[in-house]
Amino acid sequence: MTITDLTGKVAVVTGSSRGIGRAIAIRLGARGAQVVVNYAHGAQGAAETVAAIIAAGSDAVAVQADVSDPGQIEALFDAARSRFGGIDIVVANAGIDETGGPIVDVTEADYDRMFGVNAKGAFFTLQHAARTVNRGGSIVLIGSGSTGRPVAGFGLYASSKLVGNYLVGVLAQEIGEREVTVNTILASATDGAGYFSAGADNDELRTLVQNASPLGRMGSVDDVSDAVEFFIGPLSRWVSGAQLLVSGGQN
Repeated sequence: MTITDLTGKVAVVTGSSRGIGRAIAIRLGARGAQVVVNYAHGAQGAAETVAAIIAAGSDAVAVQADVSDPGQIEALFDAARSRFGGIDIVVANAGIDETGGPIVDVTEADYDRMFGVNAKGAFFTLQHAARTVNRGGSIVLIGSGSTGRPVAGFGLYASSKLVGNYLVGVLAQEIGEREVTVNTILASATDGAGYFSAGADNDELRTLVQNASPLGRMGSVDDVSDAVEFFIGPLSRWVSGAQLLVSGGQN
């Protein structure tokens, strides 16, 4: 099994105090990267993520920033460069993982909240990543498998996540001359994240998802981290502008 060596690299992972983001941050730290652990509200979770990275032998720092505010995103990237120097890897993971319910029930406040993080936050995180990431670096957006087809009740959430998918394809063309790759991971229902976080009361839904999987199980946060490791490693230097569905065969 090939292990990606990230020694000397600096990574920024948004929304990494829990769930998929936390698993990604810890994975990058275990591979030798210095990691900026971003959080909006979960200070304790961010501290735990930092501690896990340091215990694995790398360095990390927690930086609070709400990605729905472009000014705070700018401050996040400034803090990363101030602490570690240049940035080599950006994983835009922060997002609101809620369906939003039927379109007829969505309020303007619901829309503003969901699009503020999942669309606006993705846009300005990718923008700052494009401005700051070193030549030969990698940018990865954590998207959603729900964007693959229309599903009742997912109109607000999936449409907010679709924005990032398009931006990645455009950005791959705009900054490719710097040998920076830009890719999207479309994650399906993931054990340990979102609806399926530890302690969530969702046994019926969990069983439904497992039974629908050709591989007979749910995806894990480590499955998503594996995909991130591929996109930022040497085996994917000729892959950019791609959308990778990480779903165990579900479509």
